[in-house]
Amino acid sequence: MAIDRAVRSKRQARQAQIAGEPVAAIAQRDEPQRSIQSVEHGFRLIRCLEEAAEPLTLKDLSARADMASSRAHLYLVSFRRVGLVLQEETSGRYMLGPYALQLGLAALRKLDVAQLSRGCLEDLSGRTGEASYLAVWGNRGPYIVLRADGPRPAPVSLQIGYVLPTLSTATGRIFISYLPRQVTEPVLAGEDGAQAFENGEASLVAERSLATIIAETRARKLSRTDGLLNMGFTGLSAPVFGHDRKLAAAVTLIGPTSGMDASLNGANAQMLRKAAEDLTSRMGGQSPD
Repeated sequence: MAIDRAVRSKRQARQAQIAGEPVAAIAQRDEPQRSIQSVEHGFRLIRCLEEAAEPLTLKDLSARADMASSRAHLYLVSFRRVGLVLQEETSGRYMLGPYALQLGLAALRKLDVAQLSRGCLEDLSGRTGEASYLAVWGNRGPYIVLRADGPRPAPVSLQIGYVLPTLSTATGRIFISYLPRQVTEPVLAGEDGAQAFENGEASLVAERSLATIIAETRARKLSRTDGLLNMGFTGLSAPVFGHDRKLAAAVTLIGPTSGMDASLNGANAQMLRKAAEDLTSRMGGQSPD
């Protein structure tokens, strides 16, 4: 409607005067973003090549992309010229080209799991009402690199830089479940709860207990501890994987045991799993299982 456009234009002008931003910039920001559909259609072919386990014929590739072979061929000619696609000389099959590899490596070099996780943690804490944090592995064990607070209280000690125990925290159990034993062993050996690993029958029982923790964590892709580190608080943690299918980080929810939905199949657990899966996807990663 003309009246609506006039009112919107006046409002944008007032916003521009207040913020010192050009009116045209505000108007462009409020409008739906335009796109070039031919580029989006063409990249359906790139996606199919990325998902394929082996080079594809033109017929197979166009079928997977739901595109006419003649149209797919035109896109592939352009993609070959810029190096996104390579065609085998003998078979004529198509695969990703050298420039696709360069793009992927450039993206990997710029990946920062903490930076990628900030919005995810804030959203997770906002939806669950609990504090959340991201931890990565260091030479002394897992430590917190990012934290988002929720409306409910969380342990004051869990600040950025805090090194977490491996056996008594949900976060630590994610790392001992997915990292190689030779990586976690030196840290495990130095913890109070690891004294039972030293010798005798207690050692055998402890090994079996650790094996159970690892098996259950990997089966659920989730770990939970109740009051082992902070009395009265429960932690839920899930793994984040990198492009090499190795553990990159752990995302953890923590809150007061009373009132927190800490069920392994509850709403909080489902939102936590989804957040970890989304971060894995943004890292270009996949679960090893």
